[in-house]
Amino acid sequence: MLLLTQVLVFIIGWVTALQNKSRETNKELPLWTRLTLSFSLSGAALLFWLNHLDSPYHRWVFFGMLLSTLGDLFMAGLIPFANHLIGGMITFSIAHVFYVVAFIQTADVTEHLFTSVLIYGAFLIIGWIFFIRNPAESKIFTVGALLYGLWVGGMAAVGLALALKLGGAWWWVAIGGSLFVLSDFLIGMTEIGKHPLRHAPLWIWGTYVAAQMGIIYASL
Repeated sequence: MLLLTQVLVFIIGWVTALQNKSRETNKELPLWTRLTLSFSLSGAALLFWLNHLDSPYHRWVFFGMLLSTLGDLFMAGLIPFANHLIGGMITFSIAHVFYVVAFIQTADVTEHLFTSVLIYGAFLIIGWIFFIRNPAESKIFTVGALLYGLWVGGMAAVGLALALKLGGAWWWVAIGGSLFVLSDFLIGMTEIGKHPLRHAPLWIWGTYVAAQMGIIYASL
C-alpha cells in the first residue's frame, strides 16, 4: 500500500508539472511532491527496519535514506549552503557508504565485484569525458563530479555484485543502483556539462525515486 501511494504521488506530481505553463522546457516536480516522496521513502525504510531489527540490510538502508532526504533538502535549496549541488554531493556520498555497508553485510560479494566495478567504471569515465567534462567550469568542480560519479558507481557495482550472488528479488538492488548512476549522470550532464535535456528535472527525479525504491523494497 505504501509503495502504491508513493507511485500515485509521483504520477500526480508528474502530471501537475507537465501542466505548468510557466515552465515550458524545464518542467520539474512540485516541491510538495519531492518532499512527500523523500520523507515517505525514509519513513518506509524506518518501518522496515523496526519490523526487522536484526537485519543489517534494513538498518543501513534506513541511514542511507535518511542522508538522502537531507541531500534532497540541500538540492531543493531548503538548507542554506553556498552551493546546493556540493551540499547534495556531500550528503549523498555518505548515504552511498551506508548502502554499500548494507549490501556487503547481506552477502559476500567479492567474487563478482571486479566485473561489476569494471562495467560501471568504464561507463562513468567514458560518459564523463563526452558529456560532463566542461573546460568552461572550474577544474576542481568537473574533476569532483568525476570522483563523485565513480563513488556512486562503486555503490552500484556492489549492488550488482549482490544481485549476481543472490539473484531473485535482489536484482532490484542492482536496478536501483544503475538508476542512481543514471540520475546523477543526468545532473552532471545538464548542470556541469551544460547539455540540454528537455524536462531534465523530471527525468532526474524519476530515475532517483525509482532507484531508492529498488534499494528499499528489494528485501521484501
